[in-house]
Amino acid sequence: MNNDKAIRKALQSTESPRLSADFNSRLMAEVYRAVERKKKREYVLGICLISGASLALIGLAVYVFLTYIPWNFTFELPKFPKVHLSSESKSMYAFSFYIAFLSLILIGLDYWIRRKWMMKKMK
Repeated sequence: MNNDKAIRKALQSTESPRLSADFNSRLMAEVYRAVERKKKREYVLGICLISGASLALIGLAVYVFLTYIPWNFTFELPKFPKVHLSSESKSMYAFSFYIAFLSLILIGLDYWIRRKWMMKKMK
């Protein structure tokens, strides 16, 4: 027990070094600078990675164009095939227009019913 008192007395008698008055503000400023440096480093690294990936894609596109696409600079207007309408194709077109018209009617009814239901739900 005397030993404990002696240790306490020795610790109390030694003076701890005093911190300067602006220690906290300098320490926090350093912490903020470190955080800003980290954010800036991440931003620059992200820009570099995006730029590298973009350049790689551009290089790949140039390689594919130069390697696999023939460079024939003659320009010809496309020649459209002549369309011959037979009675069979006319009935097919009529059926297609009928189905499209029914689809439009059903979509319109769906919209109208949903709008009425939402108005009723909001009241």
